[in-house]
Amino acid sequence: MTDTTTTKLLEHVRSGHYVSVLTTEPAKKLIESHVSSLYDTESQQQQQNVDDTPSAQDKVAVALSAFNTFLQINVTGPVPDGLAQVEEEFTAAASGKTTKSKPLQATRKLCFKTLDVDGVSVYQYIPSIELFCLARWLLSTQLGAANDVKGLDGEPLEWLKLRVDVWHYKLITQPSLGPGSIFNKSLQWCEVPSLQGRIEASLETVQGAVTAENNKDMEVKWLVEKANVHIMLGQDAKAKEAIQKAAEVNKFQYMLSGALGKRTKFQEKATSQLVVLAKSADEVEKKADASKPKALELNDDTLLEDVQFTKGELGKHGETDDKTGLPAELKGLEPDAQPQLSPLDQIILLTEATLKDAFSPSDTLTSEEILPFAVRVISDKSTNWQIYTQALLVRSRIEMHRSRTMERGVLQMQAVVDQVIFDTTAASASTSSETTNGEKKKSHVPAIKISADGELIEDKAAAANKPTSFFPAAKPEDSAPAHVRLQYIHALSSPPRWHLESELAYSWAGVGSLVSALEIFKRLRLWAEVALCLAANARHDDQDGRGAGGEEKGKAIVRWRLFHRTGVTAASEEEDAEADADDEVENETLDISHFKESDFFGPERVPPPPNAPRLFCILGEMEDKPEHYERAWEISGQRYARAQKSLGEYWLSKQQMFKARDAYRKAVAVNRMSSELWNRLGDISLRLGDFAEAAESFSRGIAAADPIAGGEDARTWSNLGSALYSLYVERVKELQKAEREAAAASAEEEEEAEPLAVKKLVGGSEILPDEDESCITNPEKSQTDPSKRSPATLLQQSLAAYKRGASIANDNWRIWDNVITLASRVRPPAVSEILLALNHIIKIRASEDALDIDVLKLLVNECVLSKGIPADGPAGVYDPPRGTQERAVCELLERQVAPLITKRHDLWAEIVRVREWKRDYAGAIDAAEKAWRAVYGAAAGAGAGGLLPSAGTGDGAEKSWLEDEEAWKTVVERTVELVRLLMDHGQGVEEIGAKWKTKARYPIRSVRGKAREAWEGSKGWKTLDGLLEELEKKLKA
Repeated sequence: MTDTTTTKLLEHVRSGHYVSVLTTEPAKKLIESHVSSLYDTESQQQQQNVDDTPSAQDKVAVALSAFNTFLQINVTGPVPDGLAQVEEEFTAAASGKTTKSKPLQATRKLCFKTLDVDGVSVYQYIPSIELFCLARWLLSTQLGAANDVKGLDGEPLEWLKLRVDVWHYKLITQPSLGPGSIFNKSLQWCEVPSLQGRIEASLETVQGAVTAENNKDMEVKWLVEKANVHIMLGQDAKAKEAIQKAAEVNKFQYMLSGALGKRTKFQEKATSQLVVLAKSADEVEKKADASKPKALELNDDTLLEDVQFTKGELGKHGETDDKTGLPAELKGLEPDAQPQLSPLDQIILLTEATLKDAFSPSDTLTSEEILPFAVRVISDKSTNWQIYTQALLVRSRIEMHRSRTMERGVLQMQAVVDQVIFDTTAASASTSSETTNGEKKKSHVPAIKISADGELIEDKAAAANKPTSFFPAAKPEDSAPAHVRLQYIHALSSPPRWHLESELAYSWAGVGSLVSALEIFKRLRLWAEVALCLAANARHDDQDGRGAGGEEKGKAIVRWRLFHRTGVTAASEEEDAEADADDEVENETLDISHFKESDFFGPERVPPPPNAPRLFCILGEMEDKPEHYERAWEISGQRYARAQKSLGEYWLSKQQMFKARDAYRKAVAVNRMSSELWNRLGDISLRLGDFAEAAESFSRGIAAADPIAGGEDARTWSNLGSALYSLYVERVKELQKAEREAAAASAEEEEEAEPLAVKKLVGGSEILPDEDESCITNPEKSQTDPSKRSPATLLQQSLAAYKRGASIANDNWRIWDNVITLASRVRPPAVSEILLALNHIIKIRASEDALDIDVLKLLVNECVLSKGIPADGPAGVYDPPRGTQERAVCELLERQVAPLITKRHDLWAEIVRVREWKRDYAGAIDAAEKAWRAVYGAAAGAGAGGLLPSAGTGDGAEKSWLEDEEAWKTVVERTVELVRLLMDHGQGVEEIGAKWKTKARYPIRSVRGKAREAWEGSKGWKTLDGLLEELEKKLKA
């Protein structure tokens, strides 16, 4: 083919004449080669004559035409005229490869099989799937690494490949009942790790190629597209980064702000309303509205159609519009008279809304924040049909959460679905090559008629057989040509038609029309969703009603998809091997509304239906039988991780921990990118005492969650800390045992050697060069098994894990308590971590019972009493320098601990030690007196009069010192402490002066008076006698 002909092909693609490209001679040759690759073995393919292969540019033109035609049929519409000619090319190519009566259908089945990934199948009723497979085959395998191949807008080849992989991912994602039916949320749980890994690798490659192009418009379009891919993969942090970069490169200014306005018809005073202020960098020429779908009016008796923003009026509480904090470019904008935005800037706003919707909780506040982004785009003049459609979808999803806008939300989505479905199933004047004379397909239309049969059938030329809709058909001015709709299709998060219908089904279910939702699922032949919907909404109270026995009907539907009818023999099974369960529905040979579970206990269908692994897992959950999960694993070729996950949960429910661990090991072996699976395996290993595997699993779970945000949650980090600490304890015991054995073997060495583990800890908390804290979140960097690391390494990594968990859940005092435990065991102690954790615990619990006296003693000994006071400093109370550990400990005791104490004398005792060190003798005497009164009051526990009703040490065991010997020793200790302070420093304290003598005698006499009967002659009594004698001598001196 000449270059002129090649140029014409690309121009046809650019103008949207895709069918004309797909019917050229180069396209026919490529279609024939592709069909041959589906039927022939690898050796046969190598023997084919490849001398007359079309050029790389021809392949790109054909690939883009096939890809865009596929998207036109399944996402945007309208169905192109002459599609039957393309189908004839596929039929002709397949006729020589198969003897089946319908070669095109046989080819489509092979296409569906080639798209299976990790045991998961694509939606099996996608029209013209052969076009997508042709584009995928050409771009992925027939162009190699051709650097001169570009897309229509100069896109690198790798970018085109990425787009195909992204849509492959979207085709695999199954709609589901519930909030996950929203397209952007259901994508995040697709179980195809190999495809996801390929997409993530392609993102890095394309980023480099686009940066090298140095093209601003291309970079903005790429960044917006990249953000939507990250949203699809559930990576919110990366998506935010990409969308912010896109706005920065395009110099697009926007902000969610507030303005005074009225929302209701009866509102007299304006109140603050959320609004998005946005302005493109370059002024966009205002043109007449492009064709767009119809936006329904609200027609509410209370709410206004749009918020009416006021100018120059005071608000309800006397407030005015305050524009401080807005960028300079946005300060002059009026909320209801904003400039026209460029198409890419409109997409940025919709992507921002999609990001918030996909990763934020479904509540009123989130809805109020998202809605202004869609309203800003809808209020603009339409610049592109698909952009405007996406804005209507975003607004519909938000409005369905409010009672007054719910009706408009559902009906608006219905209107969008009507037009998309009508356009993607419109009749063609051509006749399909596979339609035989007198053969007609029958349409199963639900109670609320939305569209015709799910498959594209070219022979529906009669007007009576055109798809019906809930609303009147769209007018020509409300539609747009295919190439306009497809212009930004990759930059938008537009769902395929069956996902859109599934979302509509959920919307109808949300307003109470469950029957309509079920009928839509039935028409789409999403049998798993039909079964789950019936099981979840089973009504057993009305055994004769339409909804009776929902759970049994759900089981029956799943069994019908997987098994033949009860009583079918092996012979009849072989005769009916070619029959498909869908054919029974298509030919109306059965009615699924009358299914019974007992009707389908025949042999398993051979070959199994598409998505059989998922169906077996659903059946296993319904019937609680592990053999169904095992069969799902077998059918998937041991690639379907969900089968082993479900089996693991089953064994957990039966307390079979080892079997559960084996199941999860198999699950993570095939899906190493699922943090949920890794964390669950870690939980099980932790319970079984396999701490090395638990630590490894939690580390990989953290690494697989989100590379930017770090870990998954506080629980995972805390569990990792527990596993590492348990390993530390085991490792210390092993080394101590080895040390004892070595000492026993060398009996001639009698000197007592310090245990090896202790030596390593006392020598410092240094970490081995290859085992730093980064190994926690990147296990591949670790060069040793966790169980073989040194105790110091394990202890330090455990502390780091607990700190990370505590920083995520900073209101969980138990994790902070673990931080204290680990930080106090490191040598030297990690004082800053201990202080941080203590401050958080005090803030959370606000009780003296939350304080560990051993930890406080450690801080006082290590950070205060071990430090000397400069001799050349000023006299009086010493104030430690700012930023030192001693100052931090002193402030903790004075500001946080002291205000909490009501009865714990041991806490006052630590404050006494610190104040005496600081030369604050007045404060030390005051604290010592409070400590003495706290412990002295414990005598009330035995019925004696006391200054306080009770006293104790915070451990819950409060005993009278008149009865308990340990409590008596404590009273003696506190008494000696107070008296000695008074003897040494009382006279120098201005507030005490000469009164120190009386104050010193009082505690001794009070204690002796009460303790005479109980403790006279004891060691403590003699201590008080000696103290009294010493005091009397000092008084006489």
